[in-house]
Amino acid sequence: MSWRRLVAAGYAVSPALTVLGFVMAADLVFCVFGLLFDHRIITGAPAWLKPAKFAVSTMIAAWSFAFCIAAASTWPRLRRGLDLVLALSLLLEIALIDMQAARGASSHFNFATHFDGAVFAVMGVSIAILWLSMLLLAVVLFRQSFVHSAWGWSLRLGMVMALIGTGSGGLMAVPNSRQLAEAHATGRLPIAGAHTVGAPDGGRGLPVTAWSADHGDLRIAHFLGMHGLQVLPLLAWWIARRRVPAGERTQRNLIFTMAASYLALFGLVLWQAFRGQSIAQPDSVTLESFAAWLVLTAVAVFVIHSKPNSKPSRANSIFKSEEGIS
Repeated sequence: MSWRRLVAAGYAVSPALTVLGFVMAADLVFCVFGLLFDHRIITGAPAWLKPAKFAVSTMIAAWSFAFCIAAASTWPRLRRGLDLVLALSLLLEIALIDMQAARGASSHFNFATHFDGAVFAVMGVSIAILWLSMLLLAVVLFRQSFVHSAWGWSLRLGMVMALIGTGSGGLMAVPNSRQLAEAHATGRLPIAGAHTVGAPDGGRGLPVTAWSADHGDLRIAHFLGMHGLQVLPLLAWWIARRRVPAGERTQRNLIFTMAASYLALFGLVLWQAFRGQSIAQPDSVTLESFAAWLVLTAVAVFVIHSKPNSKPSRANSIFKSEEGIS
């Protein structure tokens, strides 16, 4: 299928999210110009770095949600509603992030003024609506039957992983002990929440991502979880398109295994962050834990591949669906 036909097909089923993806591509270009010509620093990072990262992430998320909506055929009215609500909630969050960058103010955890607090509160409401809409889309995917079972489960489990990852963002909005102590002493709480564990936000960051180079950072697990919606379906597509495809049952078991492995990786990264440890400076306990995760994943994949499978794969039907539950 050509790029134009793919876009036309996406627009026919999910117009709002399809258009939003292109709006975010334009917003990314705008943010890049901001990075080039606006040299202000907000919380230790270039003012337009966060908007640029959110533009990329939202573009990917919008098109992924649109793909999930297009992959289903059940509850058409609900899917049309979800298309609009998901697009509007994403657009509102990005608009507020861009506005705060233009003002030279932090968009997250910022209660320095009544206006900043109101902006963050509205963002919180939009994220809650986004999460509930994602939950409904997950229900649609679980209700939908797919001709290719592994493909269907990759979408369902990918959406579940995205729900967990998106929900983990709430961990950053909880005021830490240092902020609470400051509020008790001064009677004010200008910053409520942080993504850095073990130090204030704004310290030395890794290139491009700006994740903390010296302390724990909750954004890494948040990022991993949200993008499980892309990772698991890509794995299913790759497995189905192998030169000698595995049997259908084997493919489905591999997707379950990789979903469990991905969830375990999310947990390990979150655990490392809560220990105040930078992803760039793992200690021996962390390295041993990641090594155990890698070995267990490899063993599970080997065991699944070694089992006989008499049911043939239907790789050519990966994008087809039908009513009912697979």
